[in-house]
Amino acid sequence: MAKKFPIDEFDSATQHGGRHRVRRTAKDRVYEWVRIFVAAAVIAVIGYGALKLVESSTVFDGVLPQPSASASQSAPGVKLLDGTAVEAKVTKASTALIDGKFNFLGAAKLQDADGTQISIEKTLIVITDEVFRSQASEVAALFGDAPIQVSTEFAGPITVVLGKDFK
Repeated sequence: MAKKFPIDEFDSATQHGGRHRVRRTAKDRVYEWVRIFVAAAVIAVIGYGALKLVESSTVFDGVLPQPSASASQSAPGVKLLDGTAVEAKVTKASTALIDGKFNFLGAAKLQDADGTQISIEKTLIVITDEVFRSQASEVAALFGDAPIQVSTEFAGPITVVLGKDFK
């Protein structure tokens, strides 16, 4: 049981009060929300402005490389995919593209999603859009008038899928 203690100086102290102990009204809560919203908006605008300033400035002071004059700006890139597994044929095909003044982007092996090399019988030219058909027909002439197909399966505008029939 609790004991009754005699009254001392702590019992005779005045009751502490103050603004922080007053119950908040709806007006105070709305005012606080508006202050936080305005502060967040100001911070967001300053951050966005700073990012735009950084984006427009250059960090690199050197000379930027210019595209080579050998590949014209309007010439689409030509990629070569090896579906033969014969390195000599890939070298010959890439040399033919370079000698033909095409914008040759490089060669890679034709692989499935697992990384297994795929071998195909006939050479095929794949374009991503009909606008590349005229340039693709020039490329197809180098590969024995290989058929041209439109497909978005490959990344390059013009892709030569080299088959075993290429000599």
